[in-house]
Amino acid sequence: MSLALLRWGVFLLLCWFAPQALAGEANSRRPTARGAKLVRLKNGQLLQRDAASAYQQMKAEARTKNIYLWVRSGYRSPAKQRRLYERYRKGKGPQAARPGRSNHQRGLAVDLVIGDVTTPTYDWLVSNACRFGFKRTVRSEPWHWEYRPRTTREPEPGFDCVGRPLKLPRPETPSVASTEKS
Repeated sequence: MSLALLRWGVFLLLCWFAPQALAGEANSRRPTARGAKLVRLKNGQLLQRDAASAYQQMKAEARTKNIYLWVRSGYRSPAKQRRLYERYRKGKGPQAARPGRSNHQRGLAVDLVIGDVTTPTYDWLVSNACRFGFKRTVRSEPWHWEYRPRTTREPEPGFDCVGRPLKLPRPETPSVASTEKS
């Protein structure tokens, strides 16, 4: 009888670990959004692979301008989205979309720490996020940005995402001291 239990236990262990081993991934139980692979950002938030890559590029460029982007909320499971929506409906939380209608559940939306619409971070996002496929989609939420590369238009050459002329670096003019030495 104990041999049968041992065989049964080995069988269960193989059933549990074989899919992970065959997939070649250490964490095959990572959630997916409509079959898309989610990637973990440095702060632990999850995004779809393409959205994460675009976000990382955007974050790196922002950093060169002393703008630091931080994702407060990325992917949300259906259960988490349902809890947030229920809190919103009871007046105990901020606005939240119905479960199934939020791009957070698809791993395509990020809520960023920006302060308010008067901060340099927000201004930089408005001016540059479209170049990375991100757009602001909820009028009442300046922190909410969605990765929509197919419907986000690139800015015209020489202009930012809202049509303002780009500030080009000024060409260096020789100083008086350097012209006197020549």
